[in-house]
Amino acid sequence: MVDGVPFLSLGGELHNSSPSSPEFMAPIWDRLAEQGVRSIIGAASWQLVEPEEGVFDFTSVDDQVTQARARGIKLVLIWFGSYKNAESSYAPSWVRRDEARFPRAERDQERLLTGRFSLDGPILSVFCENLVEADGRAFAALMRHLRGIDPDYTVIAVQVQNEVGLLGDSRDRSALADAAWAEQVPAELVRGLSFRGEALQQWVRELWQRNGSLESGTWAEVFGTDPLAEEVFMSWGFSSFVERVARAGIAEHALPVFTNAWLGPQPNAKAPGLYPSGGPVSRMIDIWQLGAPSLDFLSPDIYIEDFAGALSTYDVAGNAIFVPEARPDPGLAFVAVGAYRAIGFHPFGIDAVLDFDDLFRAFSVMQSMSTVITDAQATGSIHGFRLVTGEQDQIEFGGYTVTISGPIDTRGMFGTGTGEEAAVLVGYGLIIHTGEDEFLVLARGTSLSFSRPDSIIELDTVTEGVFVEGRWIPGRTLNGDERYWMFPKDRLAAVRIELLRRGK
Repeated sequence: MVDGVPFLSLGGELHNSSPSSPEFMAPIWDRLAEQGVRSIIGAASWQLVEPEEGVFDFTSVDDQVTQARARGIKLVLIWFGSYKNAESSYAPSWVRRDEARFPRAERDQERLLTGRFSLDGPILSVFCENLVEADGRAFAALMRHLRGIDPDYTVIAVQVQNEVGLLGDSRDRSALADAAWAEQVPAELVRGLSFRGEALQQWVRELWQRNGSLESGTWAEVFGTDPLAEEVFMSWGFSSFVERVARAGIAEHALPVFTNAWLGPQPNAKAPGLYPSGGPVSRMIDIWQLGAPSLDFLSPDIYIEDFAGALSTYDVAGNAIFVPEARPDPGLAFVAVGAYRAIGFHPFGIDAVLDFDDLFRAFSVMQSMSTVITDAQATGSIHGFRLVTGEQDQIEFGGYTVTISGPIDTRGMFGTGTGEEAAVLVGYGLIIHTGEDEFLVLARGTSLSFSRPDSIIELDTVTEGVFVEGRWIPGRTLNGDERYWMFPKDRLAAVRIELLRRGK
């Protein structure tokens, strides 16, 4: 909710280092504004915010707030604190140099898990009390500063840390971690598991049940000693750490807060440690919700091909869908917003794709009808799709079955002999059930058909139009050939469709 109304956050995430330099960002802000971007994910780096202990510098943060405000862009800030992509490279030098005060995590060197990542970066132990206190103080200073400079809420949310977890091992083997492993499982965790009962995600429920669903005991006694049990242990460690940092910031400035996940398990990374062990992966949602109750949602960074499948694993346990990182594919935005009621979608590295007009056109059109979209999300009367040539999707609305077909390669439609290979094309869009026999469709490169078991269905009236500041402005009334080509392959079109029922 922004200024009292639902806000559909469609934009992008800047490359990690871009916001560190106001000079570097200056031309980028203008290009973002030219493309009509309404929200951007920027960054606040602990390394820059507190270069010396107790000495704060908010230059890059202030510039982001000032430039965004001047262009009517809303900001989501990432707090790059102790953890970024399972490393601690954003922790200030004074933290990383003092290993006696801020010990490193340790891995079992004889069973080191290696994948498509480097283990050379620094990684601080999440079980270090000095670290969580220092990180929390710095984050509180940032939020206190935002409260002072941003009374109109240009900054609408903050991501606390980035893709936390441990790579290379299923758990930290440092002395601090070993001591925590030997302790009793915290009562609030087992109470929470017990309270959720059958509502627990299946993976966590079965893991807890294998030792008898014990409600007291050490980590090994309650969960076991294998890497799966150690992932639960690390998830509690990281979620508790993020909770304490987040809570320190919220006490100063009560913005929505969340954290994000490097996905796992994946086909090429099935074991914890081949993806960050302890991160908020989908099977750990219960653990993270219990360990970090101050977080408003847990967000997946999605680069895998099965985008919808990844979203479905986060659309559980009351978790709102917000995608902070994804490929710059406009079709994915429609799937997120329409099929999974996402409140945000942000391709990563948006400052590198500022010429991708199709992406920004999709954002602009959805923003122009954002009230219609968010109302439909609230009532469950919306669906989003992304289809390639030869694919179909179906959705049920109010007794209607809507069949959506992907793009057709029309090169051979009016004759053969061109010698061209068939093309695989991509179509995407949203469909909203707006009335008993009425639909609003925003789509590109697709076709739709409607059926009911009790009636023969005809297209009655088909009207093309646009939304201007949330108001529908009708354009052409489509008939003849255009009824069969309502959604061309080269542009997004918004169409209101009224249907006529005839008895069978």
